[in-house]
Amino acid sequence: MKILLGMSGGIDSSVAAILLLQKGYDIVGLTIRTWSQNDDFNNSQIPDYITQAQELASKLNIKHIVVDERKQFYNSIITYFKNEYLKGKTPNPCAKCNTVFKWKILNEYAAKYNCQTIATGHYVNKVLINNKFYITKGFDNEKDQSFFLWGLNQNILSKAVFPLGELTKNEVKNIADKHGFKSLKQKKESIGICFVNNTKYQPFLKSILDREKINIEQGKFIDRQGNFLATHKGYPYYTVGQRHGLGLNPENPFYIININPKKNIIELGHRQDLYKKEMIVENYNIIDKKDFLKPVITKVRYRKQKAVSKIKILSDNLLHITFETPEWSIAPGQTAVFYSGNKVLGGGFIVK
Repeated sequence: MKILLGMSGGIDSSVAAILLLQKGYDIVGLTIRTWSQNDDFNNSQIPDYITQAQELASKLNIKHIVVDERKQFYNSIITYFKNEYLKGKTPNPCAKCNTVFKWKILNEYAAKYNCQTIATGHYVNKVLINNKFYITKGFDNEKDQSFFLWGLNQNILSKAVFPLGELTKNEVKNIADKHGFKSLKQKKESIGICFVNNTKYQPFLKSILDREKINIEQGKFIDRQGNFLATHKGYPYYTVGQRHGLGLNPENPFYIININPKKNIIELGHRQDLYKKEMIVENYNIIDKKDFLKPVITKVRYRKQKAVSKIKILSDNLLHITFETPEWSIAPGQTAVFYSGNKVLGGGFIVK
């Protein structure tokens, strides 16, 4: 059977290729060239990750293609990232990318190369229940990536194959080592957002705003009573729940509890002010409405957080979530992902 494999040049997709070959798949490897900081769209220099993917495909003797999607990536993901901060929100580019960019391209090229299935190196699994496919958590709790794949539709899920779902990261490293790819085992993994050069998003965001000649002026920090506290650098450079980097150092630390982009005002409060009992989610994707007839687990953060909650479907675009106990620091723009045990029931973007 022919299968399209998304190849990043890293250890996960490379080990996925090894495992798929062992199962007899005819692999077409696909590497997507995305936009990166300081790229002018016409740069002909080949990034390291593409060279590495090409070398690995050659060693494994599999067909490999590279597609240049820099402009589409900028227009769909970088623009989304910028616009969300300009709206006073906190974006989740990984969830957006999987939904509207990465898997869309993988699906298009799978059809072009007559591949019946699509594989990636994600640490997740899938199950079929009542004729509907669900993403389930990967075996390795520390590497599980189910939180980012809630937006995949049934057409995509029906084709998806996840070779690493039942493996731990150490097992994946050992497989790479066993097959002579010691450099992959030693390669440092990327951390944070793929298109940001370091873990701080503010310098990257400023470079995008400067590139597009968008000027952000300084604004005001106020307390909950509306009293002026200090001047800030501009509202897009802050997020709800943030405590550090405010330039304030009171005995009882301030946290950002609300951002008003129209007035360039940021409201500060204290930790207890960030607890909320409910929220509204938009642009959701759910597998089966029947899953929400009873309480589910809602996660608004990738790691070490889960909340028992009730979900009410308000419309084709909106959900109302009520938490059993108040949850801390819910940031508009971030994603809410719904679980039943290890099974992903769906998710959406937090409005308020």
